[in-house]
Amino acid sequence: MESLIDLDYNSEDLCIYLYLLNEIIKEKDFKPYFYINSTDKEQILEFLKDYEKKHKLDSEITKMIEKIETVKKIVFDQDYQEKELSKVTVKYPNNVKTVREILMEFERLYEYDIPFIRRYMIDNKVIPTSNWDFKNNKLIDNKIPEFKTVSFDIEVYCHKGPDPKKDPIIMASFSSKGHNVVVSTKKFDHDKLEYVKDEKELIKRIIEILKDYDIIYTYNGDNFDFPYLKKRAEVFGLELKLGKNDEKIKITKGGMNSKSYIPGRVHIDLYPIARRLLNLTKYRLENVTEALFDVKKVDVGHENIPKMWDKLDETLVEYSYQDAYYTQRIGEQFLPLEIMFSRVVNQSLYDINRMSSSQMVEYLLLKNSYNKGVIAPNRPSGKEYQKRIRSSYEGGYVKEPIKGIHEDIVSMDFLSLYPSIIMSHNLSPETIDCDCCNNEENEEEILGHKFCKKNIGIIPKTLMDLIDRRKSVKKILREKAKNNEFDEEYQILDYEQRSIKVLANSHYGYLAFPMARWYSRDCAEITTHLGRQYIQKTIEEAENFGFKVIYADTDGFYSKWANGEKLTKDELLEKTKTFLKTINDKLPGEMELEFEGYFKRGIFVTKKKYALIDENEKITVKGLEVVRRDWSNVSKNTQKSVLNALLKEGNVENAKKVIQDTIKELKDGKVNKEDLLIHTQLTKRIEDYKTTSPHVEVAKKIMKSGNRVNTGDVISYIITSGNKSISERAEPIETAKDYDTNYYIENQILPPVIRLMEALGITKDELKDSKKQITLHHFLK
Repeated sequence: MESLIDLDYNSEDLCIYLYLLNEIIKEKDFKPYFYINSTDKEQILEFLKDYEKKHKLDSEITKMIEKIETVKKIVFDQDYQEKELSKVTVKYPNNVKTVREILMEFERLYEYDIPFIRRYMIDNKVIPTSNWDFKNNKLIDNKIPEFKTVSFDIEVYCHKGPDPKKDPIIMASFSSKGHNVVVSTKKFDHDKLEYVKDEKELIKRIIEILKDYDIIYTYNGDNFDFPYLKKRAEVFGLELKLGKNDEKIKITKGGMNSKSYIPGRVHIDLYPIARRLLNLTKYRLENVTEALFDVKKVDVGHENIPKMWDKLDETLVEYSYQDAYYTQRIGEQFLPLEIMFSRVVNQSLYDINRMSSSQMVEYLLLKNSYNKGVIAPNRPSGKEYQKRIRSSYEGGYVKEPIKGIHEDIVSMDFLSLYPSIIMSHNLSPETIDCDCCNNEENEEEILGHKFCKKNIGIIPKTLMDLIDRRKSVKKILREKAKNNEFDEEYQILDYEQRSIKVLANSHYGYLAFPMARWYSRDCAEITTHLGRQYIQKTIEEAENFGFKVIYADTDGFYSKWANGEKLTKDELLEKTKTFLKTINDKLPGEMELEFEGYFKRGIFVTKKKYALIDENEKITVKGLEVVRRDWSNVSKNTQKSVLNALLKEGNVENAKKVIQDTIKELKDGKVNKEDLLIHTQLTKRIEDYKTTSPHVEVAKKIMKSGNRVNTGDVISYIITSGNKSISERAEPIETAKDYDTNYYIENQILPPVIRLMEALGITKDELKDSKKQITLHHFLK
């Protein structure tokens, strides 16, 4: 019994390495293949031989062919009919590209772009990260193995932005259950410090530590830590042999991002996972730490590292340690969910880490297609992709809110609205306008299209399987909860049902994803069309029952009781419960409206912009967050204080006073420079900007002072006073002697709060006049 942790193709042994926790199995029999729309084996070979003669290749291409055999498959792209075609098997993975590009000129190919290792996972049905009997090819149990995990982070000494050709790694921090250490090339007074004499020894120590673990967590390690470490190792003539079998790390570049792969170990970069699973305005390690654990980790700012290093400031060691410590905690939080994604989709943990939700859905569909003997559709050509991204349709229904402050609010929303619609109406690319149901009298027509009544499509069938699986898991969870059995099995099952929910809810987005194999604009459009109908009908039913709907968006709404009498919270919730039972009896199939939450107060501004506070004083803000990088701390802090005054205190006058006091402090010159800093990222090279802007002008000034600026750097600056343009008056904090009071009032203070205050009937001019007293009762709707 062993657990499969990783797979890789070894080009020296010419076989797949299956890395188990304690051994390596070599798979030599599995070969790469694709399909071609022809059954004439001789003609296919003759075409290849003609190509060889034309290019004087001396049988080089035909030698790559292992075999060509006729098979019967259902071809998705050919009216979903079973037909005969050829399966072309080649000898080695690197043969696929050569052979397929030649045969594309002969006939249409299918499934020619599925990576070899992923193809193996699909065909062999091995469940990764589970306890598996490889001799008998069967699952033993679903327990999560006890992986040895560690987090890893480096610090670099640089004044101008890290350059691996010359800027040294000065610290490396690690955190695991039994090993928390900061390895440094200088001695500091810190209990977690381990000293090494120079950078070369530091790199050797990094290799030594990492090779003792199964899973390595980083935060943006794909793009920074590992590529930088590899280049610094090369400076010293060292090879980064981190693999289970002493293999070198493999770093591949694709577009804007890199991937850092360690054979036999799993490098989990938490940055893409955070972006996939969390809804934040920024995704720095500090932001994710605060969101998950409600703590503020030490943050020194990269520009301060050289100064702290030179002064032997032990805060730098604590900063480095906390980077690793919180990366480890985030990793342990996300790992069980990623393992469940890996198991459900049947792909390696390393690949799942770097997949979007739509990509996971695609590999789940590929797995299901293979199991049903169906050849999957191809990805779109460049021309077809461009056509898809230009296509648009109406999205979900959004009701304009009743502006102002409301109290005793109940939120209700549909449980997986879009998946329910897809299943209930059998929406799938191959079921739309099918030939088999043309004469059906009861055939439903939606937006000019009809859907098959005889055969369930691959999208709804995959969803049904996921929903049934989740129901079974949740049933077990309920039984275990009744018996207070919150054991390891309970935790695993809970992560499983959560992963299934994410995958199920991603199917609609996949239908509209331009690169999807099973793309269908018509299915996506019909899904949102039906969604609008269901939510509007439900709102009508709610208001007939006695609720007043304040705001609605896509699959849910906020409401309050409006049938005359004033209800207690318990009475309101009982009314809600009764309404939910009434409406759910009328809804089709899997569709269900559920209670989402109770809020004691809320402010609604406009579509997708509102703020709520629950009975535990937790504030939820949607659309009103300061999401733009060019808004300063003084702006963020003002908005936060205004929200506290309105939602926690219920005091409109205090909210108004917060704004007025901030404006006065700005006018009196009492605001700290740090709170005035505006942060904007350079998204391209300075010379590529056709128009000037503040951050570009500041970047030029930084370069003139002898410092380097790179694409992707965040430029911080203050807008100073004067008669020149705003861009010309932007200065780094070091050279900013004053600030433009009017600019900060009009562009930083008022914009994020004026929408809140105007929703309460307060104008910009009134915010500058504190004589008139205002009470909350005046604004309640």
